[in-house]
Amino acid sequence: MSGTEPTPTGWQVTVTLPVEQFRRLAVLAADPSDPAAVAGVLATLADHAQQGVYRPGAWEREWVCQVFGDDWLTRVEPDLDDVSADGRVIFDRPRPPS
Repeated sequence: MSGTEPTPTGWQVTVTLPVEQFRRLAVLAADPSDPAAVAGVLATLADHAQQGVYRPGAWEREWVCQVFGDDWLTRVEPDLDDVSADGRVIFDRPRPPS
């Protein structure tokens, strides 16, 4: 991975994939011949992964734990600034650096 830098709307990350991985991921794209469509597949996967990080009750949480193990859970904490209408803490956030 290279080319990691902030942009006005977020972070731009350049990822180089082996040809076979690209071809396999291309079948998930609306237009498998369009590399930009494959980038959209990666963006969708990244979105689901980040949901697994901040949403403890989401199906994505189990998926992220299957892929990355459970050790990363020590690097998140309940987000006390974002509670439901009934006062429940329902999201996690990254722990601040110690």
